[in-house]
Amino acid sequence: MRSLSERLLSKVKIDNETDCWNWTGSKRGGYGQIMIDKTPRGAHCVSYEIHRGTIPAGIFVCHQCDNRACVNPAHLFLGSAADNAADRDAKGRQIIFNGADHGSAKLSEADVIAIRSSSESQRKLGQRYGISGSQVCRIRTGKQWVS
Repeated sequence: MRSLSERLLSKVKIDNETDCWNWTGSKRGGYGQIMIDKTPRGAHCVSYEIHRGTIPAGIFVCHQCDNRACVNPAHLFLGSAADNAADRDAKGRQIIFNGADHGSAKLSEADVIAIRSSSESQRKLGQRYGISGSQVCRIRTGKQWVS
């Protein structure tokens, strides 16, 4: 039976330009997955544990290279959720979806312009656009759909 390290390395393809050890096996959300005792684990976390040691409870294994598929232990570091978010923000990787680009948006920008210019009641506009009257109020006052 192969060791965990051998199993991990059998699913790695090294990128000579970036030195990333790209996971070629199963992925979820871009992160490699490896089965251990019938349970999927993050391949980057397993790589960290094999090569660098234990991961304390509540701590994340973060990527210096910003490549979710990378399992190179030299590219991995430990951090809290706040550390991980700060690293993401410092590197400009935060994606913010506003307005119609947001996945749960019910309105287009044209709808918002029409709502703001209309003299109809909040209740009637809400019924027309499938939103609440209070949502119409927040749009009109600029608390939502900030221009």
